[in-house]
Amino acid sequence: MKRIALLAVIALLAVPRADAGIWLKSLAAAQKQAKEDNAIIFVDLFADWCGWCHRFEQEVFPAEAFQKASDDLVLLRLNTEDRGEGTDLARKYQVTSLPTFLLLAPDLSVAGVIRGYAPAPQFVDMLKETRDKYGLFQKRVKNEASLAKDYPGRLELAKEFISRSAFDKSEVRLKKLTMEKGVPPSIRDEAYYQLALSYAMQRKYDQGLKTVRDFSAVNKVGDAAERARLLAGQIYLQQGNLLGAANEFRAFKKSYPNSPLVGNIDAVLPDIERRLAGN
Repeated sequence: MKRIALLAVIALLAVPRADAGIWLKSLAAAQKQAKEDNAIIFVDLFADWCGWCHRFEQEVFPAEAFQKASDDLVLLRLNTEDRGEGTDLARKYQVTSLPTFLLLAPDLSVAGVIRGYAPAPQFVDMLKETRDKYGLFQKRVKNEASLAKDYPGRLELAKEFISRSAFDKSEVRLKKLTMEKGVPPSIRDEAYYQLALSYAMQRKYDQGLKTVRDFSAVNKVGDAAERARLLAGQIYLQQGNLLGAANEFRAFKKSYPNSPLVGNIDAVLPDIERRLAGN
C-alpha cells in the first residue's frame, strides 16, 4: 500500500500544475486555436539540458503574474532537439540560444522574440513591452495608406515585415518600390537589394539571383548595387556552385576595385579557387 501511495504521489507531481496553464505540443493545433481566437502564440522553445528552461517551467510559468499576462495567449512548448517540429521551428526562426520565446501571429509571422531568463515580474514586463511594440507595428500597417509618398517610411515597413518573417507581405511592398514611378533611386535600389535578400533568406535562390540581375539592368553603381552583387556570389555559395561564386566575386573585384566589400571577397575567394583547382 505504501508503495502504491508513493507512486500515486509521484504521478501527481509529474502532471503539469493546473495553474501553469494549458500548453499545447503541436504547432498545427496552436495555429488552429490562434486563428479561431485571433490570438498570439507564445512558443516556449526548450531543451532537456537547459537548466534555465526548467527554472522557467518551475518558477515563472506557474506565477500568477505570468498567468494573467498570458491569459489571452495560445501556449505552445516545443523541444528544439526533438528532430521534428521543435527542431524545424528553431531552425526556421534562427534560434541559437536558450531559453528563447517566440510570439507568433496566427499566420506564423513573428510578433516578437524574448531571450534569456528573468524572474516572473521582470519577464512579464518584457512580455508586455514586446506585445506593445507589435501593437505599434500593427498600427503602422493599418495606417499604411498615409505613407503613400513617404518612400523611406514604406521601405522601413517592408524591411520590418522581413524581420518578422512575413516575406509574402514584404515582397509585395518591395516590388512596388522597385517599379512605381516617383520613387527616389536610392529607395528603389535598396528595395531591389532587400527583395533579393528576402529571397535568399527563404532559400529561393533562383529568384534572388534573378532579382539581382534585374537590379543590375537598372543600375550598376552605388552601395545597394554593390551589396546585391556580393549577395549573388553568396547565393551561389549556398547553392554549392563554386564556379558561379568565383566568377561573381572576380567580376565584383573588377567592377568595384575600391569597394570596402572587396575585403569580404578576399576572405573567401582564395579558398574557393583552391577547391576548384582540387577538382
